[in-house]
Amino acid sequence: MSDMIEMARWRKVLDSVFLRCAAVMAVTTIVVAAVMSLQSSRLVNRVVMDNVVQQAAAATRAEAQALFNPVRFNVADKIEETLANALEDAGAAGRAGLVVGADGAILAATGDDVLRSVLLDLARDALAEGTAQATPDGMLRVEPVRQGADGPVLGMLALGWSADAALAEVAAAKLSILAWAFGIFALMMGLTIWALRRFLGTPLQRLGSAVRRVSEGDYDSEICVSRRADEIGAIGSDLERLVATLQTARAAETARAQEMEAQVTVVDLLGKALDVLAEGVLTGDIDQPFPAEYETLRSNYNRAVTALRQAIGEVRGNADNIRNSAEEIARASDDLSRRTETQAATLEQSAAALEELLNSVNASATNADSADQAVRNAREIAARNGEIMKSAINAMGEIEKSSDQIGEIITVIDDIAFQTNLLALNAGVEAARAGESGKGFAVVASEVRGLAQRSAEAAQQIKDLITGSADQIQKGVRLVERAGVALDEVVDQVADISGMVTDIAKGAGEQAQGLNEINVGIANLDRVTQQNAAMVEQSTASAHMLRTDATHLGDLVNGFRTERAPEAGSRHAGRAA
Repeated sequence: MSDMIEMARWRKVLDSVFLRCAAVMAVTTIVVAAVMSLQSSRLVNRVVMDNVVQQAAAATRAEAQALFNPVRFNVADKIEETLANALEDAGAAGRAGLVVGADGAILAATGDDVLRSVLLDLARDALAEGTAQATPDGMLRVEPVRQGADGPVLGMLALGWSADAALAEVAAAKLSILAWAFGIFALMMGLTIWALRRFLGTPLQRLGSAVRRVSEGDYDSEICVSRRADEIGAIGSDLERLVATLQTARAAETARAQEMEAQVTVVDLLGKALDVLAEGVLTGDIDQPFPAEYETLRSNYNRAVTALRQAIGEVRGNADNIRNSAEEIARASDDLSRRTETQAATLEQSAAALEELLNSVNASATNADSADQAVRNAREIAARNGEIMKSAINAMGEIEKSSDQIGEIITVIDDIAFQTNLLALNAGVEAARAGESGKGFAVVASEVRGLAQRSAEAAQQIKDLITGSADQIQKGVRLVERAGVALDEVVDQVADISGMVTDIAKGAGEQAQGLNEINVGIANLDRVTQQNAAMVEQSTASAHMLRTDATHLGDLVNGFRTERAPEAGSRHAGRAA
């Protein structure tokens, strides 16, 4: 149990506002100090490294100049002494060093063996290039041993440096500074917690006590922190105003409770009166007076009941009249509905017959249009055939002209064959005169003469064929001309038939249009009749419904009692009591 109490006490302490503020201040201070310490540590380390690098560069150049004469005269003791002095002057920063000659041989070496091997490689590389070299961090440096900047290189001085010792000294100083800072921080945090407790914790506790008293209903105790000029004082002033508001609300609540008692009485009396009214008794007025502020409600209720009683009486008489009128309307609507249905059936039959007639006329008009179109097509075909016949006659004439030209060509061929035959005959005579030397020429002349005779015979045969073809062409031309005349007569007859069929189609279309207009009128009349029939049916249904509603309304109104019974006054008085 004590452990739980102790835990609750510590939880309360940890939940304290001033402790949380102190924690926020502590965290803020620690973060700022940590960031500044980190930045300063990095800066100090960088400065130490830069100093070591600068010292290494200056010392290596100075020792390289000091080694010029010893290396030039190959004084080994002096070289080793100079190298040892260089590392001794470097102190803890110097780790290793060596001197190589112009041929790359080691003249002197001291310090860490592993680092010396690295320096040897770096020195030989620098010797090959003839220039000074250094690693990227500047801790391993090689300088040429020569007199002046342009003198010959006699060797290389390589020194290895380290900033570990300097960084260790800086780290020790940092630890000392950190210890002092932690002590000052602890002292200031103690003072801060005391100040927060003094200026924040205690006033908040007093304010909390005041809030608890107000929550318990104590509105008369003084709010001690309201006179402060800070935020806590402002909260105290707001709490005082809240207390004043709560005091006013308490007084208003007391008055409201009294009003509620009066309202309960009024509601009880009014509820009993409404129960009587719900039973259909319209003679029950409220006779017991209400409190002054609710008296208007009682008088309004009594006036409303009186008006309702009068209205129910009038409604009862009107309901009887409505029921009688509705019965008459229902009978008249039934008669009108039957007559309208008969008229609609007659119009429907007339519309169906007219629709069949219209379909027949439309079919006739469609057939007439088709016949007219067929005749038009036949006339166009006949006209095209006439044009074709004319083209055929012209072609026959052209063929006849071509036959005449072929005859002339054959005449020319006959003349050529005759001339060739004469030339062949003369050639044969000349060959005979020539004797043995002209025998070959005589054979050729004989063949040419035979060829000329055969050409003449073939030309004669072609001429006979052309002559026969010309006679047949003449007969064909005459027949085509006669066919063209007959076709023109057919075209004229077809044109006459087309005109008559067009007139028939136009008449059929006009008849169809007229019948269609009549059909539209009949359809509109049928639609109006159907609508009238539907409206009559609706009116009939409404009349029957009105009669039913009027009867029901009369039954409902008869359920109300609008006249006082002899014992009504005493019974209502008992209920009101």
